[in-house]
Amino acid sequence: MNRTLLFAALLCISLAISAQNIPTVEKSLLETEVKVEYRMPDHTTNPFMNNEVSLVSNKGMLTPLETELGETYYDLQSNSSLNNRFQVWDDGTMAAVWTRGMEAAAFSDRGTAYNYFNGSEWGPWPTVRLEDRRCGWPNIAAWGETGEIAVAHNGLEGLEWMQREVKGTGAWTQTNFLGPAGIENDITWPRMITSGENNEYIHLFVNSYVEYMGQASALLYSRSDDGGLTWDPHNIILDGMGEDYYTDIGADNYILAAQGSTVVLLTGEQWYDLFMMKTDDNGETWEKTVIWEHPYPFWNWDVTIADTFFCVCRASNIALDNTNKAHVVFAINRVAHFEVGGTYNLWPYYDGIGYWNEDMDAFSDDLNALAPPQYGYANSEMIEDVNYIGWMQDVDGDGQVTLNTELMYYQQHGPSTVPSIGINEFGNIYVIYSSTTETYENDVYNYKHLWIRSCENGMWGDFLDLSADITHIFDECYYPVIGKVTNSAVHYIYNADISPGLAWSDDHAWQQNRIIYGMLDVLPGIGENGNETGNISVEIHPNPASMLANIKVNLKTQAEIIVLLTNMTGQVVKEVKRGVLNHGSTNIGIDVSGLPAGTYICTVKADDEFVTQKLIVR
Repeated sequence: MNRTLLFAALLCISLAISAQNIPTVEKSLLETEVKVEYRMPDHTTNPFMNNEVSLVSNKGMLTPLETELGETYYDLQSNSSLNNRFQVWDDGTMAAVWTRGMEAAAFSDRGTAYNYFNGSEWGPWPTVRLEDRRCGWPNIAAWGETGEIAVAHNGLEGLEWMQREVKGTGAWTQTNFLGPAGIENDITWPRMITSGENNEYIHLFVNSYVEYMGQASALLYSRSDDGGLTWDPHNIILDGMGEDYYTDIGADNYILAAQGSTVVLLTGEQWYDLFMMKTDDNGETWEKTVIWEHPYPFWNWDVTIADTFFCVCRASNIALDNTNKAHVVFAINRVAHFEVGGTYNLWPYYDGIGYWNEDMDAFSDDLNALAPPQYGYANSEMIEDVNYIGWMQDVDGDGQVTLNTELMYYQQHGPSTVPSIGINEFGNIYVIYSSTTETYENDVYNYKHLWIRSCENGMWGDFLDLSADITHIFDECYYPVIGKVTNSAVHYIYNADISPGLAWSDDHAWQQNRIIYGMLDVLPGIGENGNETGNISVEIHPNPASMLANIKVNLKTQAEIIVLLTNMTGQVVKEVKRGVLNHGSTNIGIDVSGLPAGTYICTVKADDEFVTQKLIVR
């Protein structure tokens, strides 16, 4: 970052005062150092495929705002950043995909599981995969005005491409997507998203898996505007991502977001920069922004010797707000590479979720730039509630995070990891991450819970444990993916099983993972007596309503008034434009007799201001 006096002052204040609010880990645990092996993901049958199968599960009654969508015994949904596997449409319908495998001997049945929400209910648990061959790592996206696309890799011959004209119904068409000449079959770990007015542009990034164009593995970009019939460009490396910049773009370390004609790609890990590629013209031109500059550029396992440094822990996420400004979250690690070769040193108890947006300076390449602020490292650029926004929580309130004697760290990720970010139409930011949580434990390990935090009007609020319900007391909650945030709710999916760790990594026996959909009401404190801003206040009577709801709008100065009524999935069901109203009170009636019973959000906009209030229809 720019070392301005203002930044230095903020940093000193943060370290001296604010960071005291963040709980710490016992020093003896913090100094725990382990040697781990860097291993690029592969498609061979891993050595733990024949492990025993545990038939015990924690399936049961969930909270009213959660639904179990399906299951899998194959529990590795990603090696690092999470793919785009949850689609929420503007009309309130949704679709979720995940890697499903039930035959633990070698998972020959592995493939894409799919479930669809038709606006009122989710479908039955899927029992077969979408594809006709073994696949994994599915992505899903809207396609055209009514359709949908799914893509996954097969590990043998490129990718499997699934699409249909109408979402949620009808037969899927399956085709094969291959890599560039010479490595046609060796592409894998795809990320796919669509952009444009009618989702007509398909953007696909895929890892070469083998050496290509001077890199140990490269990230290739393709784009189609005709549903995948033709591609232009096709399997290219974008400027700023090739061999002149990086020796390798690691598998699974990238994520996509899109809105309108804007698309962003985020990629990074412990061994190269965290950077963003952005296009505002549906992929015609791209611009690169380095968010965190790696202290050891052109990382080479056989050459590079590295002192201890804080870094991005392969798990990051990105979202666009309503001005198309990018917002990034990432998990933090501390590592070192004291000798050549494919092993490195990891300090697994260091913890944190970082945040950055396009209005902020980039992080520098200082070894301690990403150091959590509560531990007092010189040159840390992390400031509590500014760019350091998540950490393990002090559940028992004693000022320290007290854990069992062993820590389960997934794929060399830290205690708080796999963050997902979503932004609603008013610019409010919501971040969900999986974090090791004290007081929730088995005999050896603490469970990971899902924690959510929001930022409204530039201020980060309290932490909420999404897994605190009694139904999750013996659940390990992981892989959260936010599908959409509206002015009324956060929609997300995640995995839950009964044991910390992964069966894929030989942490425990193969067991049932439940894929769970959750919805969090983000307006829990708004009641029936109105809400107000500087110029406007609103009252709704009656509430609950069954026929006519009367919206009383009070203005201090004249303003243009629009009233929106949305359901909990963000679909606008009523809109009333009243034009410019003078100061004083005005009653606006909304007929709700034709709406299904349930909770709705009434938003009254007065020029640039707005208030929101719950409306119950019965």
